[in-house]
Amino acid sequence: MFNIRAGRRKPGLAPQHLQCVKAMASVCNGTVSGADVGSLNLRFYPGDIGNGGYSFNIGTAGSVSLVMQTIFLPLSFSNGASTVTIKGGTHVPFSPCFHYIKELWLPFMKRIGFNADVKMLRAGFYPKGGGEINIFIKDVGKIAPLILTDRGKLLKISGLSAVGNLNMAIAERQKNQGIKRLSEFGIDISPEILTISMPAIGKGTIFMLVCEFENSRCCYFGLGAIGKSAEDVADEAYDGLRNFLESRGAIDEHLADQVILPLAFANGMSRFTISHITRHLLTNVEVIKIFLDRRIHIKGETGKAGEVVVDACEK
Repeated sequence: MFNIRAGRRKPGLAPQHLQCVKAMASVCNGTVSGADVGSLNLRFYPGDIGNGGYSFNIGTAGSVSLVMQTIFLPLSFSNGASTVTIKGGTHVPFSPCFHYIKELWLPFMKRIGFNADVKMLRAGFYPKGGGEINIFIKDVGKIAPLILTDRGKLLKISGLSAVGNLNMAIAERQKNQGIKRLSEFGIDISPEILTISMPAIGKGTIFMLVCEFENSRCCYFGLGAIGKSAEDVADEAYDGLRNFLESRGAIDEHLADQVILPLAFANGMSRFTISHITRHLLTNVEVIKIFLDRRIHIKGETGKAGEVVVDACEK
């Protein structure tokens, strides 16, 4: 690989990306060159996948979720169970937070045949990090295709308003703002929103909304930051949910690019609709095509609702 993240303000591998590389090398007994922070070029030579116990420490507030998703597939194919501990950021910008993983990503992984569970021991907010999660992964047999073109009727709205080392009044404000915005949108389902204080090293907040439909579910969240009001945090989650509800997609725009790779190994054709097509999804598809002989079709225009079709794995 070359020109890694070349167009970014800080090009090359960041600490969380570097830990992804090192974690993958560890679980598949691989060798790698160019594994340094800021590196633009990387050579990776995989070996045999090995199940067992692993522990990884990003050392910053880098996303533990990204490291977990990197090693999830190979460990699922390792013909045995694995336990993984990852330390770093559990709720940080520009990545799926722990609760998104638990409430949306993992249920979809289980839906297509994976067998795993996740547990958070401590939250890690930006910039201090220090969070810790455990993942329990069992070997998987066949991966089922995903056929999901109609999400169906909205059945339930639940949520979480949580703080770490901050006054619970902030969590209550986030909750009240979320309920207010949902009411203004005209949703007549009373949301069930839990308010909690999470163990954490640094300070931070999260507000999350989860919608359950007849055939699917979606999840949107907002994270606190210095100078960002509790109301703004709730609005961030609500605005994402509103955009999804105004579309006809069965899967949200973030989950779409996270299920593409697992479905490339499914024993059957997958087809699902998404709330809108992102550049991230298009990029993931092109990268997968480099490594796998699999046809993946994206129907629609970038920024608009669309449909994804993933051809069956022949093996």
